[in-house]
Amino acid sequence: MSTTGTTSVACPQCGAKSEVKVFKTVNVTTDRNFREQLLSGEMLHFTCPSCGHEAELRYPLLYNDINNKFMVYFVPDVDRDKVTDEALEKEYGDLAGIRRRLVGDYNELKEKIHIFESGLDDRVIEVVKAALKDIVQKRTGDTVTGGYLSKYSVSEDRIGFTFFVGENHEQFVQTTRLEIYDKSAAVAKAVKEDENDRSFRAVNREWARNALYQYKKSKV
Repeated sequence: MSTTGTTSVACPQCGAKSEVKVFKTVNVTTDRNFREQLLSGEMLHFTCPSCGHEAELRYPLLYNDINNKFMVYFVPDVDRDKVTDEALEKEYGDLAGIRRRLVGDYNELKEKIHIFESGLDDRVIEVVKAALKDIVQKRTGDTVTGGYLSKYSVSEDRIGFTFFVGENHEQFVQTTRLEIYDKSAAVAKAVKEDENDRSFRAVNREWARNALYQYKKSKV
């Protein structure tokens, strides 16, 4: 089930404090409406009752989708690649076959949801994203500051990402054939994982770099 609580929030505009409802865990298995509230931003939306200023709340939140066998722990600006939460471990530690991910950004959270709902492997996605990021940087001659999966079509035989390029974060869409996804699976599998580890792990750009390193090392 989903769990909620209350917290005191100081408005960044006027400084007034107010008590707001926050979600600690979101279980979309029992209530799919929570999924839409999260993806639309409604769940994290804050409106100051004093001045009407609107902002996005940022706090730890666990997204739980047992039907699709994944859980994503959103910890804003997390600086670790692994988190073990004793309370969550006690509640969910006995769930086998559930992918557990750690993200520090709201857009990352939304991307993970779309990836897993599409039946894809986020480890492979990150490897493909890393490869296409290098291509985009060469084509634009500028730095790629981020990106997300924006296309996956079997009928069109295409997978693509929207990247943010340069200081102005201009959007650049790069697609490729689906065979790159299949080929990248071998790279992702180069990272050996402890099946008994119930921690929430970050699978991101840094993870993909390590996967590529491990893969190249195994071929030497």
